[in-house]
Order: sequence, then structure tokens, then C-alpha cells
Amino acid sequence: MYNTQPTFTYCLREPGQAVASLKVNDDEVDFELTNVSNPLGDLLEGLVTMITTPSQMWGEENVCRVIWYGESSTYNWTISHVDESHCNISIAESVDFFGDDTESELIEFDCSFLDFIHAVIVELDKFIKAMGLLNYSQMWQKDEFPITQFLFLKKTLIDNGKWDDTPSADNHKNVLSDECLMLLA
Repeated sequence: MYNTQPTFTYCLREPGQAVASLKVNDDEVDFELTNVSNPLGDLLEGLVTMITTPSQMWGEENVCRVIWYGESSTYNWTISHVDESHCNISIAESVDFFGDDTESELIEFDCSFLDFIHAVIVELDKFIKAMGLLNYSQMWQKDEFPITQFLFLKKTLIDNGKWDDTPSADNHKNVLSDECLMLLA
């Protein structure tokens, strides 16, 4: 039941627009997003809040709800703790045509909470190292990359032995590292 290993992808394809996907087993959901909202910031902030406010430890519900906006629909995420280390993720698409709001479930699955965070942070780690913070800001044209939440979640993975920071062959193009070196010069 909890052996599910999600895979997440995210990229900016043109100014103010992003594409993302979430794959679980044989199910894959694609998202076409606009900068009407802050999809990365909202998702990462929700995950951080679930960690910093572990209300499930007091017998209360620990749920994160995030809305991503596309051109003609919204993607409604609900992430809830099932137990101490597992979560349920449900994503529904809502399309509002002529005032008739219809919602259809795109995907629902249970997995390890840390495995889900790992899938998101691994992708965003590659993404921001390749793109850089300045290029992200220019391409997204609205909100900054949520670096504080990203680093908090990465540290959570490191603290739980879920992060492998072994240098890879594709580290030759690390725009983020170059930006940091430029600031130190």
C-alpha cells in the first residue's frame, strides 16, 4: 500500500507559464500552470506547515490544501497525514464553464510523506540549479522561487537520511552555484 514512489517534474516553458507532472505507478497527471498563482510556493509552504505543525500527533487532522491555476481550470490538491509517516494525496481538476463548477478526480494515492517530499525536492533541486534564481524570476515574472521552504524541506530529507548529495555528472552546469559565487566575489 505505501510502496508507491511518486515522480514529479516541473519546468517553465515560456514566460509566466509552467508545466508539471506527477506520476504514480501507471497513473500520470499533467498540469499546465500560469503565474496567476504561486504553485511552487503554495505547495512547498503547505508541506513545511505540515511538518512544523504536526497536528496528527495530537489526534487532530493534518491537512494541506493547495490550489494551482491553469488557463481554464484549477487543480485542487489535498495532502493529509494518514499516520505518523504516511500521507494521502488527492488531486482534482475543477472546470468552471458558464457558472457550472464541475470537479473530477485526477489521481489519489497513499505514500510515505518523505517519499513525496523527496520526489518534489529532487526535481526542484535539479530545476533551480540548472535555471538559477535570476532566470526563474525573469521567466516566471511574478513570485520568487520559494528558496526558504525549499531549503527547509531539503534539510528535512537530509536529517531523515533521504538525501543523496553525491555529485553527479550533470553538475557541470550549475547556474545557482555560479550565481552564489558571483555574490561572493
